[in-house]
Amino acid sequence: MRITDAAGSGPHEYDVIIAGAGPAGFGAALGAATLGKRVLLIDRNAGPGGVAVFGGCPVLSGIGSLNGKVFGGAPGKLVDELAPDSVIMGNSLTTTEDRIQLAMTRLLRRAGVDMLFYTTLIGASCGNGRILNISVCCTGRVFTLTARNFVDATGDAVLARLANLPVMHGTSDETMTKTLLFKIIGVGHFDKADLQRRFAEKQFPYPHQDRFMGTTLGHSSQLLLNLSAVSGDAIDPRDLTRMDIELREQIDVIVRWLRREFPEFRRCEVVSVAPNIGVRASCNIEAVETIRCDDLDGNAPVAEPVAVGKRSYGEHYVKQFSSPWLSDANGHRPVPYGALRAAAVSNLAAAGRCIGIEPRAISAVRLIPVCIGTGQAAGIAAALDFPPYAKLRDAMKAQGCVFAKEELCR
Repeated sequence: MRITDAAGSGPHEYDVIIAGAGPAGFGAALGAATLGKRVLLIDRNAGPGGVAVFGGCPVLSGIGSLNGKVFGGAPGKLVDELAPDSVIMGNSLTTTEDRIQLAMTRLLRRAGVDMLFYTTLIGASCGNGRILNISVCCTGRVFTLTARNFVDATGDAVLARLANLPVMHGTSDETMTKTLLFKIIGVGHFDKADLQRRFAEKQFPYPHQDRFMGTTLGHSSQLLLNLSAVSGDAIDPRDLTRMDIELREQIDVIVRWLRREFPEFRRCEVVSVAPNIGVRASCNIEAVETIRCDDLDGNAPVAEPVAVGKRSYGEHYVKQFSSPWLSDANGHRPVPYGALRAAAVSNLAAAGRCIGIEPRAISAVRLIPVCIGTGQAAGIAAALDFPPYAKLRDAMKAQGCVFAKEELCR
């Protein structure tokens, strides 16, 4: 429960350390800190937000309700904090990256979370069936961080892999396309359904993309485009670099094509490109319980629910939008407690898209509101030393969490 700082800034003690400050890490930190625990949240980026900020995707979608009082828990708090700076249409909330980062930072500070950014996770040590400590590097300084319990909210199961824990590594086909989101202005009014129809009738420059995906952000005039796409291994350093280069080259080609093919886009201009690739899936922990495609297809009952995911999966395939294993099953299915808990050690939970789920099924749990929900559950569980489910359930209820699909209809 101590930081050993080679630079001499002094020791600090923690109950829970959370690696990754994206949506899942944000939820985990709030969940643990609300219980009065000493919580440290670390991230390699300049602040919280993860894909919502540094992946250029300030969009919350895919849940039954965006009313904070209905959805509850950490997702509800974020929705309420963003209310003055966001627009809700249907089941999607859009805002801008700076508002997401500021809203998350304010909520984390109010909860008393200690935050350490510009900090890269570089190692982990295990013993006696537990993670003992992690090593990080920040501004050229190497730290050893120790806590009683840990949460891996890195998205790519980085903490689990550095601790040499078993993971499921999906193939390039299974882990979907990777994208680089970009924003444009100067677009004329269009009907989205009509544009999607016209888009599908034309020959897009890249054959793996056959669906128009664009969203106006918050109260701005910016249109966020999700059109670039490549396939590859997001945890292979050279492949990740290759994909980044290819995606940035694609944007120029895409914009020229849009200007040529659609009158509404004739005067459009790129105003920003996300700093980081949007990775939809890569690795998942070997968990106490694994969510499988069959579970979603059959809507198998969940004895120990901790968050609400969806049943459909199989989008963003590498050859076209729909994969050969696409399932369009309607409705929601709870995420089980066991899917958060690492099987190989007793003091690690995963949160977000690296929980225990088959790679082909990852779409069921990877959207931002679900990641915040699994994060909050993981943070509460870690704060309580991974208690029996009844105790976890009571603590989650006390924080207003929604973890049964019926509660989405309250």
